[in-house]
Amino acid sequence: MPSQTGLLAIAAFAVTAGLVPLVVRAARRTGFLDLPGPRKIHAEPMPYGGGLALAAGMLVALWGSLLLPGPEPRAVPRTLIVFTLGSLVVLALGLVDDRRKLSAAFKLGVETVVALGVALSGQRLELWDTGPVLGTAATVLWILAVTNAFNLLDHMDGLSSGVAAISGLGFLVVALQTGQEALAGPLVALLGACAGFLLFNFPPARIFLGDAGSLFLGFWLSCLTVSFTFHERRQDPIVTYFVPVAVLAVPLFDTAVVSLIRLAQGRPLFEGDRNHLAHRLLAMGLSPRRTVLAVYALTLYASLSAVLLYQVRGPAGAAIILAQLLLTLGLVTLLQMTGKPGGTAP
Repeated sequence: MPSQTGLLAIAAFAVTAGLVPLVVRAARRTGFLDLPGPRKIHAEPMPYGGGLALAAGMLVALWGSLLLPGPEPRAVPRTLIVFTLGSLVVLALGLVDDRRKLSAAFKLGVETVVALGVALSGQRLELWDTGPVLGTAATVLWILAVTNAFNLLDHMDGLSSGVAAISGLGFLVVALQTGQEALAGPLVALLGACAGFLLFNFPPARIFLGDAGSLFLGFWLSCLTVSFTFHERRQDPIVTYFVPVAVLAVPLFDTAVVSLIRLAQGRPLFEGDRNHLAHRLLAMGLSPRRTVLAVYALTLYASLSAVLLYQVRGPAGAAIILAQLLLTLGLVTLLQMTGKPGGTAP
């Protein structure tokens, strides 16, 4: 198992890292570029299409590990087929949006159909005994929330892909803690692909992830958490419903705060601005690299909080861990209130 997962990560890393230079050249030839502007932080045209290389790296490695001849035949899980098809749809949606700028309503509509397809395929959140209708609704809302949280997080070099990698690592540890090795493959492939892409996307970036890549990453993380059984091996299953929320606390919390700010200001929810946590930290004097590293550290802290939920016994210990996480996010809120807010952005 360790050797197989290691090879899977290496394959995803190598394919992604090998494809990025090709995508950069193709983007420059075809004019698939994000041009500088008064509300953008890059001064030169930046190639789009990084999400294509990342998606190819993850999917080629993952499906190659299942379909290549081996000592034993490997059955392809039905859920993996559903998740792959759904991720290709959101990848294509993001790619078209990167090129032509689709309306927020259209994108949300397509994402809702895809999320509904996942839920109707049998992959649903099981929240107590809510039944299939409420379970389907909860699943669709969860997939939409996480997918768009990573899309909104993609406003600075290396941010969305790095946070996705750290979150994926947190879920990988949880999968091993709870004996759910089947989920390790997609998570390891995602980690390897993100690492290969970050070679070119960590500040200063040479290529952008684009909506295609950020939607792809958010979709996969949302779907994999639906497949998890977080309450396994615990006497207090209600506590572990907070595990995926804790791992993904940073993108979800940042999205919630920014959404509230936009609503309070009477602006559209999907109109970009500079009120994100990373923008506030940048306005307070941190360099782009230190800003991204600070968000990475906060994401790692949130993931560790989720992992620790499986190490404590009784609700008291879990409540302390969750309280610490909430207090930390409260401090983040104070930082967001202190940092100078920015104007709108594309």
